[in-house]
Amino acid sequence: MFDGKEYVYAVYEEKSFSKAAQKLYITQPALSTAIKKVEKKIGSPIFDRSTSPIGLTPSGEVYIDAIEKLFALEQNTINQLNNLNGLLAGKLTIGGTVFLTSYILPSLLAEFSRRYPQIKIELVEGTTSQLTDKLFSEEIDLLIDNSEMDDKNYDKYYYSTERIVLAVPSGFEINQELNQYRLSRESIESGAYQSREFPELPLPLLKKTPFIFLKEENSIYKRGVKMCSRQNYTPNIILKPDQVITAFNMASKGMGATFIPDALVSSVPFDVPLCYYKMDDGLAIRNVYFYKKRNKYMTKAMEEFLKVSLGKNGAMPVPVPAAERPSGKDHAGRTKEA
Repeated sequence: MFDGKEYVYAVYEEKSFSKAAQKLYITQPALSTAIKKVEKKIGSPIFDRSTSPIGLTPSGEVYIDAIEKLFALEQNTINQLNNLNGLLAGKLTIGGTVFLTSYILPSLLAEFSRRYPQIKIELVEGTTSQLTDKLFSEEIDLLIDNSEMDDKNYDKYYYSTERIVLAVPSGFEINQELNQYRLSRESIESGAYQSREFPELPLPLLKKTPFIFLKEENSIYKRGVKMCSRQNYTPNIILKPDQVITAFNMASKGMGATFIPDALVSSVPFDVPLCYYKMDDGLAIRNVYFYKKRNKYMTKAMEEFLKVSLGKNGAMPVPVPAAERPSGKDHAGRTKEA
């Protein structure tokens, strides 16, 4: 029944016979023949070919669910066998947003690869929503993210704490009125700006300054909206990109102000034409964690990577008391916020 499951899954992922055939390096007629053989074995069609893009029939949904479980079982078996052989072979798949994969993961992955060159590393980039789905379906082993995820579905491993700051294009005249609040890059890099000696910027002073917010599902968007609301300030939002790197680059070109993590200021190895300001709100502070799906087998590669990243106790998850566990989650553990 499951002979040819790779062909079926490729069509399901690509939602197109032609794209799946290209991915599998076979002809489209050959792929169609393989799919029809599987459909004949199970006694019903898997794909609804009348829709565009191609969708699943009810039987197809059952079949896809089954083969995803088979793939997970196969990978789990491979992981356990690799562990029996030490770290002489294996694979580690890590997900993260563009900012985290660009500025946080490189040094960690470089050190891990130096210690364990035989382990194959796969890096998956995307939005938090996309990556959470992949973590839940076990397409990735670990996810580094600064969102709070459901402790019932995931184990989390503390990496660092970051603070959100406001970046305003240096060419904006409003900066002349905000001199007493402006932060130097050096104060952000050293962390000195977090002391009480550095005043926080009241958001209403920004007046009609154009803002670049991230899209609604992003943690910085949710925190930014709440920070503005608490100060009775309505931001003039002109654009909503997916990634904080995009917002940062647009701000540096003078398009608008944007909220960014302080680690981004420290990570960019050159000066950009932006002025930075401290935010007066607990919402500006958030933690960065590595996440693993709860009850997913912890491979030796995953364990050693966490130790490289977090220290010798890195593979110990952060305990969260039941009373503090967030509620209102979707199937993958994301917070359902308005």
